[in-house]
Amino acid sequence: MQKKHIKHAGMVLAAGASSRMGRPKALLPAAGNLPLAQIQADVLRSGGCGRVVVVLGAEAERIRPCLADCDVTLNKDWEKGRFTSVQAGLRALGDFDGCIILPVDAVGLRAETVRTVLAHASEIHAAAVRPTYRGKDGKLLWVSRALAEELLRASPGDQRLDDLVRERAERISVDDPALLSNVNTPEEL
Repeated sequence: MQKKHIKHAGMVLAAGASSRMGRPKALLPAAGNLPLAQIQADVLRSGGCGRVVVVLGAEAERIRPCLADCDVTLNKDWEKGRFTSVQAGLRALGDFDGCIILPVDAVGLRAETVRTVLAHASEIHAAAVRPTYRGKDGKLLWVSRALAEELLRASPGDQRLDDLVRERAERISVDDPALLSNVNTPEEL
């Protein structure tokens, strides 16, 4: 079955082992006591992403049943690094013009921030858009279809997404401190 074309897609990266957290970050209770992965997917949808997929890996069998309102894909190679999760998410999303990539642990992001990034991406012809907060790169990233195709062809090996897009991403300043959030331990919640 062929997936329909989507202007803006989104993915939530939630495949890691969360070893410092001691439990899956995807299941951390967030607003309304919903799992964090669900909240992140909802933010992307509310921000304008037509299709959103949550990429799972470690403890997927435990996490998947808790994400009833999410499209989920499994990254069987999650132990090889985050880049393999990006590739798994891109494959699962199908046809799109651009895609927002959001780590599950970038807590507190606003839907308005997603809308701002998508609006900017629609106006320009960049390979990627990286929102910044007070001059620092945010965790969220938008990639064009052309760049997504390059990422899919790349060997996962030792690739880091940030290294591949650093010089190609157009920066846009956004007033959202959550762009810099990165929750790794229970104390950071």
